[in-house]
Amino acid sequence: MSAWAASSVTWALGRTGRDPGAAFWAELEAKLCTVADELEPQGVANVLWGLAALEHRSSPRLRDALEAAAVKHCRFASKEGGRDGSKRAPPVRAPPRRDDRRRPNEVQSPGFKPYELTMMFWALTRLGDEPGMELRGLFEAQCGRQLHLLKPQELSMVASAYGRVERVAPLLAAVAEESVMRAGLNNFKPNEIANLMWGLAKVHARQLSDGVNFGDLDDRLALDDPEGFGALTRLLAPGVSGKALVRQDLLDVFVDEFSARAHEFTSGDMALSAWAIATLTAKPTRYETRFELDGDGSSATVEVAQANELPSKVAALEPIESAAVVRVKDFSPLDFANLLWAFAKLNHTPGDRFQAEFEEAVIEKISKFDAQVLANTVYAYAALQLPGARNVLPLIGLHFKDRLHEFKPRELLMVLWAFTRCSYDPGADAMARFERAMRPMTDNLAPDEVTQYLWASAVLKYRPTEGALRGFQTRIVDCPSRFSGTPIALTLWAYATLNLPPPFAVMDRFGDELELSRADEFYPQDLSLGFWSAAVITTQPKADDVPMVNALDTGARERVLRQMAKHLGSLGATSVSPEGLSAIYMAILAVEMHSPSLFAELKSNWGHLAAAAESSWRATKGKGPTVSNLQKAVGKTLDELGVEYESEKLVRGGLIRPDFVVKGKAKIVVEVDGPYHFSVEPSAASDAGEELEDWFGGGGGETPDALEKDRFGFGSVLRPLGGTILRNQLLSSWGWNVVTVSYRDWVKADNDTSGGAK
Repeated sequence: MSAWAASSVTWALGRTGRDPGAAFWAELEAKLCTVADELEPQGVANVLWGLAALEHRSSPRLRDALEAAAVKHCRFASKEGGRDGSKRAPPVRAPPRRDDRRRPNEVQSPGFKPYELTMMFWALTRLGDEPGMELRGLFEAQCGRQLHLLKPQELSMVASAYGRVERVAPLLAAVAEESVMRAGLNNFKPNEIANLMWGLAKVHARQLSDGVNFGDLDDRLALDDPEGFGALTRLLAPGVSGKALVRQDLLDVFVDEFSARAHEFTSGDMALSAWAIATLTAKPTRYETRFELDGDGSSATVEVAQANELPSKVAALEPIESAAVVRVKDFSPLDFANLLWAFAKLNHTPGDRFQAEFEEAVIEKISKFDAQVLANTVYAYAALQLPGARNVLPLIGLHFKDRLHEFKPRELLMVLWAFTRCSYDPGADAMARFERAMRPMTDNLAPDEVTQYLWASAVLKYRPTEGALRGFQTRIVDCPSRFSGTPIALTLWAYATLNLPPPFAVMDRFGDELELSRADEFYPQDLSLGFWSAAVITTQPKADDVPMVNALDTGARERVLRQMAKHLGSLGATSVSPEGLSAIYMAILAVEMHSPSLFAELKSNWGHLAAAAESSWRATKGKGPTVSNLQKAVGKTLDELGVEYESEKLVRGGLIRPDFVVKGKAKIVVEVDGPYHFSVEPSAASDAGEELEDWFGGGGGETPDALEKDRFGFGSVLRPLGGTILRNQLLSSWGWNVVTVSYRDWVKADNDTSGGAK
C-alpha cells in the first residue's frame, strides 16, 4: 500500500465514522509508520484528521512519525489560499500518475496550504495532546505568514486548538483581529464563532493565571527566518507591552454578532459563547467587603456586595436570554453552569421567565452535575442574588456533601463564597467536610485561596481546627508567591474576628510583605478592615506565657499595625463607607488602650480621618437598639432579683452602649451575648440534622435571627469573637466591671428547675 493509499484509507474511516477494530488499526498504524516520511502535506493532514474524527489515540511511535513529517512540511510556505471553509473534512487529492512520481532526490512538496496547516495542528490537539516545541514554533511562524489567507473555519480551528491545550501564543491576538477585521464574523457559522471564542477565552484565562502579557505582534509575526527556529523563542516568550489577547473593540463586535444571531446557536454553542465573552471581559469579579457593627460595637460582621447594584440588565444579553429559554430543555448540566456563570460575571440578572424555567431544569438535572458545574451554578445564584437560591442552595448542599473530594480548591471556595453571599449557614457537618477536603490541598494553595478560605470561615463563624490552621499557617509562611495588600488585610480580619492569635512567623511574613506594599494594593474598605484587624490582634491576649515569646509576638503584631496605619493617609473620608470609618475609630480606641506611646507615634496617620470616623461611630451608637428575646429575659430576671439598672445606656460619653448598666457605685455592666458573638470548630459542633429543610428552619441552615437557638450544638466549645473581647477590654480599661451572659449559659440556667442558676 502506498503512502497516498494509506492516508486515503485513514481519511475515509474518519469520514464515514467507522472504527475498523484493533487488529485493523494495528496493521494500518504499522503501515503509516513506514510511509509517514513519504506523505505529502495533504496526506499528513488526511491521516491526522481521520484519527481525530474517530477520536482514535495513535501509538506514540506513529504520532512522532506524523509530527516529524509535519515539521518537514512546515519549513515551506505555501502561497495558495485556503479551501472552502464549509467543508469539515479535507478533500482527498487524486493519486499521482506514474510518470509524475518524483525521483528520490527530487525536491518535495512546497509545504502546507492554509487549510492543511490548520487542520494538521487542530487534529494533533484534538485529544488534548500538545505538539512538540519544534512543530509548535514552526506552525506559529507559518500560520503567522499565512494568516491573511485563512477562512473562518481555519481561524476557528487555530483558536480552538490552542484553547484545548491552553497554550499562550501571541499569534492568537492576530487571529482575533483577522476574524473581525478581515474575515468578518458574519461569515462565520455559529459553531465556528463558539469555537473561536472558546479557544481565545481558554488561552486568555491561562494568560491571566500565568501572568503573561502580549507584546507587539507586528515585530513578532514579521519573521524572515525560513526555518522558524529564530522565531520560536520570540513567539513563545512573554510580551512586555501589556496588550490584551482580545482588544475591547474586537470583543464588542463579538458580543454584537452573538446577540444578533443568538437564535441560530445551539444550546451548547450558546452557553460556550456566553462563557467565553464573560471570560474575555476585562471586568474582575469583585465583591467589596462591607463592615458592620452592632449597637455596642462588639459584633463585627463582614458582608459582600457587588460593585454594581443588582438587579441589572445588559441589553446585549437579553436576546441570548430569550433564545436560551426556548432551548432550556436541551441544555446539558455544563451548559447551565456556563450560561449562569456568564450572566453572573457580566452582572446580568435574567428575567422571571428565565429564572423559573432554569430553576426547574436545574432541580431536575442536578443529580448529573459534576463538581465544576455545581460550583459554577451555586456561584451564579449567589452572585446574582436570584430568589431561587432559597431552593437551589440547600439542594446543591446535599448533592456535594459526599463529593467534596472531587472539587478543586477554586471550586470549593466558590461554594463557600456563595454561602457567605447568601447568609446561608450550611451547618457544622458540612463545614467539617469542607475542611477535610481542603487539607490535602493546602500545600499548593495560592495566597488568595488561603485568604478566601479563612475569610469565608470567619464570616460563617467557624474557626478551623488546630491541625487545619497549622496547615494554612505553614502555607502562609512558606508560599513562594507574594501576599499583596488586600489578601493580607482579609486574612488578618479572619484571625481578628475568630480571636485566633496568629503565630510570630505569620505576622513576620505579613510584616515583610507590608513593608513592600503600596496603598493602591488595597481596596479602601479592605484597608479599613485591615487596620481594625491589626489593632484587634495587637490587643489580643498572648498565646504563650514566656516573656521572651510574648515580646516577639508583640513586636511582630505592632510592626504589622504600623504598616497598615501608614496607608491610612491614602484614604479620604468619602472613600470609605460609614461602617469602614466606624471600624477605623474602634481601632483607634484599641491602639490608645494598648499603648499610649504607640498611639502618639501613629496618630498622624489617621488624623485627617479622626473626626469623620468618630462621627460615624457615634452615629452607629445613636441608632435605635435592637433588643433580643434573650436580652429581655435577662432584664426580667434582673427585675425579679431587685437589681436596678438602665438598659442600653451610653457610657464614656456615648462611645459604647452596654445592654445593662447596673445603678450604683460599683460600675457594673451586663452584656448579653447571643450565638453570633461566638465561633466554634466545625468538627466539635453537631448538626440538628442533614435532611433538606426550609432554609431558615434549622438543620442545614440557620437564620441570623435565631438567637435563642444554639446554632452550634451544646456539645461544641464556644470562643468569643475578637470584637466581643475588644468591647470587654475597652469597658474594663474605662473602669467598668464587665459581666457577660452567654446565650448558652442562659439556656442551661433556664433548664435548671431549681432556679438557683440564674
